[in-house]
Amino acid sequence: MSTYTVEIPDGTERGIRIQCNDHGESEEFQPGYRRVTFHCEDCGREIQLELTHLSEWRDLGELC
Repeated sequence: MSTYTVEIPDGTERGIRIQCNDHGESEEFQPGYRRVTFHCEDCGREIQLELTHLSEWRDLGELC
């Protein structure tokens, strides 16, 4: 199975960079995207990543 590296730069405007470690393919997503989809053609796989900040996290039990 392939491995991927996800980089999120410091700062308030955070972009996301995803790289397939096995094939060297990478893609950079501009700040403002909370959910991104990365596709490596050599792997034939697509991964989705959602970025959230811990202050935005809520326990699903609180929704009742």
